[in-house]
Amino acid sequence: MAADLHAFSFANIRVDPDSHQIWRDGREVHLTAKAFDLLLLLVSRRPHVASKADIRATLWPDTFVSDTNLPALVTEIRTTLGDDARQSRFVRTVHKHGYAFCAAIDEESKPQGLARVTARWWLVGAQEQVPLFDGENVLGREGAGITVIRSATVSRRHARFQVGDTVTIEDLGSKNGTFVGDQPVTVVRQVAAGDRVRLGSLLYTLIPARPEPSLTKSTDTPSPAL
Repeated sequence: MAADLHAFSFANIRVDPDSHQIWRDGREVHLTAKAFDLLLLLVSRRPHVASKADIRATLWPDTFVSDTNLPALVTEIRTTLGDDARQSRFVRTVHKHGYAFCAAIDEESKPQGLARVTARWWLVGAQEQVPLFDGENVLGREGAGITVIRSATVSRRHARFQVGDTVTIEDLGSKNGTFVGDQPVTVVRQVAAGDRVRLGSLLYTLIPARPEPSLTKSTDTPSPAL
């Protein structure tokens, strides 16, 4: 969903799908990962209604979830964005059917004619996949230049990955630690494909990205080589 959307704005809100960040009145606000995915789904389907069945199939594929999960995510989105269910400005409820995004958006353009930057490696977890690009990748909960991971167990600046001919990992003084396998990361150390990396309570596997024939014809993010 996010791969098809550039950063966009509506009313007093700005959303950057690439960094999973939202600003309201110029101040960063937060959504859980599922609520963020739902917001992007509704925006991508605008002005059409996304049915409850379609949303469940997209957000929870092959998984049974309670009927209360979806309304709870919608409530979270409305609360974070300052919307009102009775006088919806952003997310409209279509009774017994689903939800629709009802605000006009201003989608930001990206520079044309440039080769896109592609992920060299991925951290693949149970709930999300985190791209790692050439050079420095700082992972954490928030902040400028941070690859954002939404978890209370992840520090603001948690760990640094350096990607080149090899991949190294360094803990940045995180509260809950960085681990490779069962070993805490106390110095800069090299990691390899298949290594299990834990940031706080979140467990990932390091996977190389698939090679691609062209860097200029597509704007989709490459899939990790699972």
